[in-house]
Amino acid sequence: MTKKNVHKENLSIVQQFVDMVNKDNLLELEYEADNFKVKVVKNMKTSFSIPQETIATVPVTRENEDKSKLTKKVEQFTNKHPGAVNSPMVGTAYSAPEPEKDPFIKLNSQVTKGDTLLIIEAMKVMNTIAAPKSGKIVYIGFENSQPVEFDQLLVVIE
Repeated sequence: MTKKNVHKENLSIVQQFVDMVNKDNLLELEYEADNFKVKVVKNMKTSFSIPQETIATVPVTRENEDKSKLTKKVEQFTNKHPGAVNSPMVGTAYSAPEPEKDPFIKLNSQVTKGDTLLIIEAMKVMNTIAAPKSGKIVYIGFENSQPVEFDQLLVVIE
């Protein structure tokens, strides 16, 4: 095989790899054989976004009223609330230490500063999120095994 044909064949292989990276939405693909090595890396333009204020609504009921007169009041919590516990990372939130175990916290439960509120798994590492202060849990903004974003409102402690 002539050098020109080898060059064409190599370009064809590289083009196939580029197509695979694009088609399968891969970030990187590497191949090595004999005297031929190819590494295709997708050029990702990074854009940094300003964290948006997260707003959550929670129904709160008045307990002292007759059931026929029961009214619901809706409070809005944001990730700027003084008792807000926001996600410090992107990952998967877990409300319990293991499947089938009781959750760390429940709505209206009391917590002490340093108590575990949840676990966020990020890059195969389990990160414990602790209560920054003592108080009552008035809002839980995630479900077990739910993906969470950076600065997302997770819990409000009052």
